[in-house]
Amino acid sequence: MSFNTALSGIRAANTDLQVTGHNIANASTVGFKTSRAEFGDVYTSTLLGGGSNTPGSGVNIQNIRQQFTQGNLKFTQNELDLSVNGEGFFVVEKNGERLFTRAGTFGLDKNGYIVNGTGAMLQGFPADSAGNISGVLRDLRVDVSSQDPRQTTAVAASYNLDSNEVVLETTGTRFSTNGTGISNAKLGLKVPVTSSVNIATLSASAGTPVVVDAPTAGPPAVSATVLQLSRTVPGNPTPQTVDITITPGTYNNLTSIANEINNQNFSKTTPLNVQAFVDTDGLLKIRDLATGVASELDITVVAPVAPATAPVNGLTTAINAIDRTNPPPVGNITVGQPKVTNEYASQTLVIQGPDGKTPVTYISKYGAGADQTASELNSLAGVSATARTTATVLKEVPAVVGPPAVAAKPFTNNTGTFTLNGVVLTSDTTVSMDNLAEEINKLSKSTLFGITASVNPANGNLEVVSATGRDLEFSFGTAGDVVGIIGAKGVLEQLDTITDPTLVGSGISVGGEVTITMQEGYSLTSSQPTAPVNGGIMFGAIGDPTFYTPVPINAFDPNDPKTFNHATTTPVYDSLGNEHSMRQYFVKQAYDPADPTTSPNHWKMYVQIDGQNVGDPDPTLPTPQNIEPTMASFDVHFTPEGTINTSTTEPILISNWTPIGEDGKPIGALAPLNVLQGGTIPVAEPPASSNFLIDLAGSTQFGSVFSVEELDQNGYATGRLAGLDISNTGIVFARFTNGEAQVLGQVALANFASTDGLKPTGDTMWAQTFESGEAVIGAPGSSQLGNITAGAVEESNVDLSEQLVNLIIAQRNYQANAKTIETANATTQTIINLR
Repeated sequence: MSFNTALSGIRAANTDLQVTGHNIANASTVGFKTSRAEFGDVYTSTLLGGGSNTPGSGVNIQNIRQQFTQGNLKFTQNELDLSVNGEGFFVVEKNGERLFTRAGTFGLDKNGYIVNGTGAMLQGFPADSAGNISGVLRDLRVDVSSQDPRQTTAVAASYNLDSNEVVLETTGTRFSTNGTGISNAKLGLKVPVTSSVNIATLSASAGTPVVVDAPTAGPPAVSATVLQLSRTVPGNPTPQTVDITITPGTYNNLTSIANEINNQNFSKTTPLNVQAFVDTDGLLKIRDLATGVASELDITVVAPVAPATAPVNGLTTAINAIDRTNPPPVGNITVGQPKVTNEYASQTLVIQGPDGKTPVTYISKYGAGADQTASELNSLAGVSATARTTATVLKEVPAVVGPPAVAAKPFTNNTGTFTLNGVVLTSDTTVSMDNLAEEINKLSKSTLFGITASVNPANGNLEVVSATGRDLEFSFGTAGDVVGIIGAKGVLEQLDTITDPTLVGSGISVGGEVTITMQEGYSLTSSQPTAPVNGGIMFGAIGDPTFYTPVPINAFDPNDPKTFNHATTTPVYDSLGNEHSMRQYFVKQAYDPADPTTSPNHWKMYVQIDGQNVGDPDPTLPTPQNIEPTMASFDVHFTPEGTINTSTTEPILISNWTPIGEDGKPIGALAPLNVLQGGTIPVAEPPASSNFLIDLAGSTQFGSVFSVEELDQNGYATGRLAGLDISNTGIVFARFTNGEAQVLGQVALANFASTDGLKPTGDTMWAQTFESGEAVIGAPGSSQLGNITAGAVEESNVDLSEQLVNLIIAQRNYQANAKTIETANATTQTIINLR
């Protein structure tokens, strides 16, 4: 009937409206797939058939087919937003039911599982701790707890060592002061005495004129007063002389006469090194300009010679009255005395360089300290020098058996004026020397720079050391104390201001020793004291072979960059996850074809961790050094082609590393197992010690700058999850704050022989049916499965324009079918109205 036909059309149009409205409603639903209603016509028939002219009976719904075409990708900031680019569905599981979806809006639940908005868990292939992907489909989980640390057990490093580098270490020669009179204690004056002659009977107050008259008759007649200055120095009995002529007349004062003497003296071709002056006591005096020189000065009258026919003036009378017999203060002539020194004689050293050219001559100064001599030697090419001075302050000056017998004298500083190098020390030494040592050490960086002291526990004596080689000078400022000083060579000098108070003006000086190192190719060809020899000789017999010691020059020192060619730093980790700094130093080794113990292309690699030695102990050393770590060094050899020679390069096992903290103390991590205790290669996993292996495979020695080609080590610290990365093949990487990345698993995709047979279950998920066929599950990118794009979701594939047109068409169809019913109703009414 037409009513049923039209009614079926209305039902079909309504279904079409429902499908279209559903599409429009999910136009923004992630992963949604548009559907369409498919219709078929209906014909009635009987068992005998309806014939070819059977009218239709309306329409029925054949299928509501979903369109699994690719939707557009929308990129987000969430790494767990996933989309399938191509064929396939994400596999999820909810309440034990396996479902499939294209909606990749995933996140983490409280247990770290990857879930969608409904709580369905994403399925994939988990990885083991080594990152190996299993083939078992399970819930994918991200462990959000901290990552356990891993101890370093292997370091793989590839370096290029510059073949153009030169050998830095050479063999030099070292010798030290070995002469007589060196480093002995010397007693002498604290302040030098200057030679002088005092014209004692001639004086005048300031501004008083001085009349100098000359005789007027002879014989012989003279017209002026002629004086003679003389200066006699030690070692030369013949005096030096200069005649001075004083013009007759009246001089304003004695200063004018002193000026006249000086003017005439210094105008001579060879003047004397003396000076006339008026002292503070108002007396005219002559003094030596060289302080502390034991010279003898005098002034005499040459003319007129008494007796004279005329009166002798006051100047000549005073000069003739000079007392040359008695010592001061009765006599008028003072002979100079030097200040106490080390009394080292001047010495000439001749050093020949490796070029064979003119040798260098060095002359030390008389009495120069070891520090000054060393400083001057350091300015010479190929020479380096150090100096050191040692002295012992005795706790007690030993007794003398005699005769005459002298009792022991304990060191006292009762007056608090004990002086070291001009610095007054006030410490009480009655009980022990500790207070004095402490006082000196407090000044070692200021007024007593470089000077330290310590008390010898065996005898209580005070050991004083000048690290710079400066002379050590001891004295007292006031009478009433006693001290005994011994130099490095054991000679005792004592300063007893109790017995002899005049010794307050004296002091004891101890000189230092000099050690000279000459670089390879330099030699000492001559060593002679400079005549006259009036002190200690620094260097004695230089021909004695035992005088010289071969020493390495520029030997490896991790604190001196000039001693190694290359260096690099690598972080390593202990068993507690603490990071430590491993420093590797490369030193090129010498090669001598005539020396079979050397080889070409040979380097030494030294290793330290946190600045500490990590080499196995040397059992040949005395206790306790035989159990302490040594500098770890390894031989590295290269072939003539520049590649590493694995047959001669020794295995590099770090087997004596005790991890320490910033305070330098062990932190409780795994301890080492050195080779003597059984440490071997390979290092066991999991590790039972701090040992690890360094592999230099791939290292080269080419003519280019040092470079780190590859570097990897398998340790890391404790890490917290910092983020996730998912590759286009679905590999899930976890990134941790320690810089490590770990493979957690792989997202699984599924596909079907007939996606049309999938059953929608809501929440943009489908279930497998008989019509869809079995799910084919695999890794993204394999077989016909698409790839995964992380950080993006697949938008709905609904075309709104198309759906709005479909909406109009469905509405039109609905209206048209309703019109059919209306027409059929009118026709039926017409029949009913027939009478």
